[in-house]
Amino acid sequence: MRSASAVFLLAALGLVTAPALARPAGASPPDTMQREAAWQQHEHMAQDSLFRAMHWNSIGPVAQGGRVVALAGVPGQPYTFYVAYATGGVWKTTDNGQHFTPIGVGLPTEVIGAIAVDPEHPQTLWVGTGEANSSRSSFGGMGVFRSDDGGKTFRAAGLASSDRIARIVIDPKDSDTAYVAALGKLYSTGGERGVYRTRDGGKTWQRVLAGSTPWTGAIDLAMDPRDPDVLYAALWDRQRSAWNFRGNGLGSGLWKSSDGGDHWTQLTQGFPTGDEVGRIGIAIAASNPDIVYASVDDWGTLPPDRRALGDEPLSPARLASMSKAEFLRQSPDAIEAFIRANDLPTDLTAEKLTAMIRAGKLSMEQLRARLKEAEADLFDTDRIGLEVYRSDDAGAHWVRANAKPLRQVYFTYGYYFGQIRVAPDDAQRVYVQGMPMIVSQDGGRTWAGLNAPNMHVDYHDLLIDPAFPKRMLAATDGGPYISYDGGQHWQALNAQAVGQFYSVSYDFAKPFNVYGGLQDNGVMMGPSTADPNNPDGDGWKTINGGDGMDVQPDPRDNGVVYSGYQFGWYQRRGPHGVHEVRPRAPLDAPPLRFNWTTPIELSPQQPDVLYFGADYLYRSLDRGTHWQALGPDLAPTTKHGNVPYGTITTLAESPLRFGVLWVGTDTGKVWTSNDGGVRWREVDAQLPRRWVSRVEPSHFDVRRAYVALNGYRDDDSKAYLYRTDDDGTRWTDIARGLPAESIHVVREDPHNPDVLYVGTDRGVYVSLDRGAHWQSLQANLPTVPVHDLAIQPRDRVLIAGTHGRSVWTLDVLPVEDLTTHLMAQPLHLFAVADIKARRDWWRRGSPWFDTRHDAPQLSGSFWARSAGSATFTVLDDAGLPIQHWRAPAVRGINLWRWNLLMDGQLALAAENARLAREHLAPATANWSAMPVRQALELGQPLRLMPGKYTLRVQLGDALSSSVFEVKPPPPFKPRVTPPWTPRTRDFWTRRAPGQGDSGADAAAAAERQREAAGAGQ
Repeated sequence: MRSASAVFLLAALGLVTAPALARPAGASPPDTMQREAAWQQHEHMAQDSLFRAMHWNSIGPVAQGGRVVALAGVPGQPYTFYVAYATGGVWKTTDNGQHFTPIGVGLPTEVIGAIAVDPEHPQTLWVGTGEANSSRSSFGGMGVFRSDDGGKTFRAAGLASSDRIARIVIDPKDSDTAYVAALGKLYSTGGERGVYRTRDGGKTWQRVLAGSTPWTGAIDLAMDPRDPDVLYAALWDRQRSAWNFRGNGLGSGLWKSSDGGDHWTQLTQGFPTGDEVGRIGIAIAASNPDIVYASVDDWGTLPPDRRALGDEPLSPARLASMSKAEFLRQSPDAIEAFIRANDLPTDLTAEKLTAMIRAGKLSMEQLRARLKEAEADLFDTDRIGLEVYRSDDAGAHWVRANAKPLRQVYFTYGYYFGQIRVAPDDAQRVYVQGMPMIVSQDGGRTWAGLNAPNMHVDYHDLLIDPAFPKRMLAATDGGPYISYDGGQHWQALNAQAVGQFYSVSYDFAKPFNVYGGLQDNGVMMGPSTADPNNPDGDGWKTINGGDGMDVQPDPRDNGVVYSGYQFGWYQRRGPHGVHEVRPRAPLDAPPLRFNWTTPIELSPQQPDVLYFGADYLYRSLDRGTHWQALGPDLAPTTKHGNVPYGTITTLAESPLRFGVLWVGTDTGKVWTSNDGGVRWREVDAQLPRRWVSRVEPSHFDVRRAYVALNGYRDDDSKAYLYRTDDDGTRWTDIARGLPAESIHVVREDPHNPDVLYVGTDRGVYVSLDRGAHWQSLQANLPTVPVHDLAIQPRDRVLIAGTHGRSVWTLDVLPVEDLTTHLMAQPLHLFAVADIKARRDWWRRGSPWFDTRHDAPQLSGSFWARSAGSATFTVLDDAGLPIQHWRAPAVRGINLWRWNLLMDGQLALAAENARLAREHLAPATANWSAMPVRQALELGQPLRLMPGKYTLRVQLGDALSSSVFEVKPPPPFKPRVTPPWTPRTRDFWTRRAPGQGDSGADAAAAAERQREAAGAGQ
């Protein structure tokens, strides 16, 4: 029992914690059968859904590209190659990158780690799923898949529990023999790890090389081009948790087999071993296979004589051993630059800091401790990092090739890189992929950068054409690039919507804009009507950099936008410039902890109020200029490592009442406050201790909220979703019926309190009864992680921010309106929107150009209680038919589309009937009264004319209809608008007093006086 004094202290802090009861345990990592069952449930729900006939629209963006993890060429077909994206699937081009097509539709995942083309049978493509780059946003896969028809169809080829595949190597003499480097799970042990071999085309596999520790898997494989039985394999011992990443260990090392994998020998002569060895990459020189290179991520510490202190007088490396006296010798400008570069409080100046150090109010030790932040640890380190080793005797002996430290290539995240290549025609020309790409012309001794100004950083693969080695393909975080001159110039091949979005939001422009933060590619905005296939561009533009995170446009004025990138670096951009938006701890306090995806939110009640989540929740009442911490640390933790942890991951204010706040953390805590953060209640006692991915207060009941938890960082894919109707006192599990897919986001529909949407690792689901039952909302959406959802309330459009296939939108008016009463009806046609005509509707297109994409169309949806054949009829304002067509209907929501073309005979008959009613003769009536007859005579497309119409649909005996209007195009504008109007002659006419317009007389007199005054000058 808690002591009375402890309760008093917590109350004084405004903190009421959950009772000290054991929280429910989360699920264990799923086995192969459970993962397959989850996929089958996903597929069954998609096929059986009431919404399977709906259609998502891909709206881009494309120009920024996405993380490419592997490239594969096709022997003898230089214009055909494959590009594999981390979470965007595999894409194929047959025209040298001018156009790409996604392949593997229907695979259980689009998370890719490796691809390989059979050199003897180029139509055979092997795909290894699960990304090997072990970063925060690297997802697992479901084994190996094989296509024997160039990617049209795939079949499972084993290793389903490998989770992440790093490399596939195929025997050029035996297509049934292949080797796989299986890395294994990132956050837990178990599963298939090591080097595996198949001799029957993937039907069965044998592990031929295992690691020495439970966390060790295989990260690279290379085959001697002279002898397919000679293999080199790199093993990697790595482990990630929510708060720490260890990228090195005793299990890491380099191995060789000379008998097709039956026996292996570790290569240790001159090659590093021990617990400081990290990720290893392998490359064999095709022109001389005895020469082998290996890149090593060395976690050892640089000796003092090899360390770089930096070019700033107050760099972190120099400050590490700087005395008080030496600090006080620095110039004010150097100290001011130091303050700004190290995220110290904004009210701290060089003068203040100098005075504090001089007076002893702040010691050098305290200052050094204040700088110890997670993001700085990514870049400021004494770690050795990248080293390149070379063997000239097929691996028997090794030497370190680089004469000097290769700084600022891997920094401290070599786990994200690890690829090395050798030119096929020159064993001395070596390439290493890191944050930059570097090249050596002398066998690895000296190095130079190979990075064009237009290229994205962070390289993951390099494909060199063996027939023309100056033609190269590079894989980056910004997509694929191609070079024809050995890397001096590069051309981006980005026409694929493969952005990895973390967040999406919207404004109220017409049409509205979509905003979002992307992994690797900053923050972007673009029109909701964007077409990623538009050759003139999709209209998206970048508004912030880094790894883009939350973005919040001011709902009153989309000219003001709050956006940020990793670890809480936010800004406010508007007509008055760009202003930093970021709270900071006092200098004498520990630095704030910011999550990789630090959340912000504008108050829905007052958009000048901004909330910001660190370890404390902060509120600004003046758009981010000044900050106030609301309560205590909401994410306390004793777990500390090299990954920021103990942070707020999601926050929200009730749309119904100012100051009703909800907060979720990476430590699994859920908090709520009803008084603007003065008092907090911990309300997670009934919830499993998992990362809180989303809190969602209701739009209809101030006591209702939804919480989604995510087990990704425990390799737990169970769906966790809960609803409270009493401020968090009790929670109802509403995830029943959902497949075992980690949930990233839950949203309540703003128009219908019963409708919920969730985004998972595989797509989108919807509930029509607050979570009691679920339907798939996948339709044509790719099988891709959906990290965020937003509903534009005016246009009733659902926006999905996918982590791998950019942004998609869906008209959810039919979902919102699909009540129990409506579903009891056999047929219901949802309201047809009015449309505005364009003058070019009635023009004949050129016979030489494809203008189909410019043709107008009308579309909508209808409900069918049972499947059948639906008949559509368009009626004019007199009720006469002018067009009809038939279309199949499925049970559920159906879509219809019409190109607005009328049936010639029906339309002419309806026009003649109208002429008869108006007593007009076709031979003498004006053409404006006979638009159908005129269009037929002129050979124009017979599209709808301005007016009111009725669309009627019939299914069996059931009928439903909706009236819509085609509005006329705007009238012609004057071709010339004079910049001034000439004065008339009678303006000068003298009138007798009292006659005419006295105002005009006075104006004329004043004009004459001005003219006379001017003439006299």
